[in-house]
Amino acid sequence: MSVLPIVIVSFVVLKVFVGLPDGDIACLSGEDVDTFRVTIIHLGEGKEEKIEEGTHHGNPVWSPDGSKIAFSLKMGSGGLQIGVYDVVSKSLQVLNSSYSWNDEPTWSPDGKYLAYISCEKGLVDQKLMVHNFEDGKEENWGGEKLPSVMKPMWFPRLDVLNAMSATVTQVTYAEGFNLEKFFEEGYSLGVLVGVAVIRTASSKLSTELVLISRTQTTTLPKELMAESLRFEEYAPQVSPKGSSMAFESNEGGDREIYYLGRRGISNITNHTSADWNPVWAPNGEWLAFESFRSGRRGIYRVYPETARVFPMVVSADFDAWSPTWAPDSKWICFVSNKAGKPQLYIKSIGSGNEIIQITEGAKHLSPQWRPKIK
Repeated sequence: MSVLPIVIVSFVVLKVFVGLPDGDIACLSGEDVDTFRVTIIHLGEGKEEKIEEGTHHGNPVWSPDGSKIAFSLKMGSGGLQIGVYDVVSKSLQVLNSSYSWNDEPTWSPDGKYLAYISCEKGLVDQKLMVHNFEDGKEENWGGEKLPSVMKPMWFPRLDVLNAMSATVTQVTYAEGFNLEKFFEEGYSLGVLVGVAVIRTASSKLSTELVLISRTQTTTLPKELMAESLRFEEYAPQVSPKGSSMAFESNEGGDREIYYLGRRGISNITNHTSADWNPVWAPNGEWLAFESFRSGRRGIYRVYPETARVFPMVVSADFDAWSPTWAPDSKWICFVSNKAGKPQLYIKSIGSGNEIIQITEGAKHLSPQWRPKIK
C-alpha cells in the first residue's frame, strides 16, 4: 500500500444558500471518463474540493464514519487501483492489489475492511477481494466456488439472513455450502451480497444474487428467488439495519424493484415502465428509485411495507437520476439535466417541488452524501 502524504486538490467557490443543510457531498466532476475526478461539495462553506491525483476516477464511496472516501483510479498507464482519501489529512492511500483492474469498492459496517472487484480478463473473471486495514493485506473471499461477481455490498447485521430459514419450510443452498461456517465467519468478519455473472445452458449470460463470506458462497435460496435461468437480478441494497434487502429483477417483464424481508419477497414498484436503482434512506423507512413511469426519467420513493409509491423529482421538462439521501433522511441530492449539462441539485422531502442547484460548470455525476460524522 502506497501513501501519498500530500494530495493535489483544487477549490472552486460556490454560492452559499441560506436554509440548506450543512454537510458534504462527494461526486465525480469533469467532462468525460478521462477527466472525471472525485470532488467534494462543502455545502456549508460554498466550496468545491477536487482531488487531482490520478486519472479516470470511479464513483466515490464514503466510509461509515464519514472520514474517508474510497474510489477507483488510474495511477500512470496501468489498470485501475483502489484509492482511499482521508478528508481530514488530505492524504491518499493507494491499495496494493493482486490484479490490474479493481473497482466498485464497498466499506464494511465497522470500516475495518474494504471489499472490491478485481480481475484481469473482464466480466466473466471478476473476483471479490477484501482489504484489511489493520494488517494492510488483501484476501480473496468467497472460496473456489464463487462465480464471477460484481456490485458487492456488506450486510450491517445478519438479521435478514437469519430470517430466511423461518420464511419457508425448506431452504436449499448451493452444493458444498457450509451454513455453520458461513455464520461463524459472518459474525466475526462479515457477510456480503453480490451479483454473480452466470452462463446459462444456451451460453447466454445472466445474473443472480449470491451470499459471500470469507470462504463460503451460495446463491440466495431458490425457495425465495425467481428462477435465475429465466430472470436476472441486479443492484442489491441491504437496509441500514440489516433486516431487509431490495434489488432489481426483470421477473415482471421489465425492471422492477423487489423487497426481501421477514415475510418473504414482493414486487414493491410493479409498473409497466422500468423501475431501478433502489437507494435506502438512512432511517431505513424509504427506498428512493428511478423510473420512466411519468414519461421522462424521474425519482420516486416507495414505502416497502405497503408498496405505496410517491413522486419526489418528476418533470416533463427534464430528467432526474442518481438519488442520495442526507444523513437525517430529510433531503436528497440528485443529478439533473435541468440546466442542460448534468449538475447536482438538492430537494427537501415533503416541502413542495422546489429544487436547488448546487453545482455549475463541468458535469457533476454520481453524488454520495457524507454520512453523519461519528
